[in-house]
Amino acid sequence: MYYIGIDIGGTYIKIGIISTDWETIKICKFPTGNNPMEKIIEEIDSICNEFKIKGIGVGIAGLVDKEGNVIKAANIPFLNKFPLKKELENRYNMNVKIENDATVATVAEALFGQGKGSFSFILLTLGTGIGGGFWFDGEIAQFPLEVGHMSINYQGKFCNCGNTGCLEVYASARAIKDNLIERVENGEESYIKKLYEGNIYRATSEDIYKAAMEGDHLCRSVLKEAGKALGAGIANLINIFGPEKIILTGGLSKAINIYLETAIQEAKKRAMIGIAESVSITQSSLVDKGGVLGAVAILINENLKQFPDRKLKEPKN
Repeated sequence: MYYIGIDIGGTYIKIGIISTDWETIKICKFPTGNNPMEKIIEEIDSICNEFKIKGIGVGIAGLVDKEGNVIKAANIPFLNKFPLKKELENRYNMNVKIENDATVATVAEALFGQGKGSFSFILLTLGTGIGGGFWFDGEIAQFPLEVGHMSINYQGKFCNCGNTGCLEVYASARAIKDNLIERVENGEESYIKKLYEGNIYRATSEDIYKAAMEGDHLCRSVLKEAGKALGAGIANLINIFGPEKIILTGGLSKAINIYLETAIQEAKKRAMIGIAESVSITQSSLVDKGGVLGAVAILINENLKQFPDRKLKEPKN
């Protein structure tokens, strides 16, 4: 028997097959697009034709209610006010669990990753948007922790959530790209202009990071600005919660140089003396599969305090 784990982000979706003894059979990744349900259903149909599936766990970048309805997905407009649990249950006639993507990633980190054995930690998902989850005394804390929509500039830029000055409009992948485009349009030079036949609007945060590592001044500047904003947000979390760890995951967490380095330095500088020294800030060890694993773990809904004894198995060759 197998489970399907789905991680729905603003830019990419990952769908994985996980065995009952925690072996990752395979994980596929594809763009979210304007109508993500078409591709999700296509992939699930294909998996169900090949494997005997016991249930489907889903993590989505957005607010989800107890009935599995997506209330608000700021970076995935198609799924706003969408009855995701009902749609999947009706189609596949099996157990389905829907949760926030940061929540499921936090659970995975506590059970199998950098958070294993920790009394408390905060996980930040760094991608198109920014999400967060809080692990405390053996379980996920039951509050939204919409970290990306924490205001760090009350007179700042407009956010898709309807607020202004949110952390993710300064520190997310989308913010990095938007900042670079704005500065290039205002006349600043960058290697990025040579990509995609001069169409800078096709540039990705990965392109920007690669150019920065090759010495592009503007790309380095944009990443440093985003890192400082992220550091300010992390400092707020340290001051309020005082966790043992801050764990960083998501596609942007791979930008260790410049972006994360700047964020960590800024957070330690801004957080209150006496609190910051006891908090470690580290990169996740489950960047590429944490969302899928956590979605399955929450679906199974076993006693989470027993999970740390479980070990992940490497994928079959």
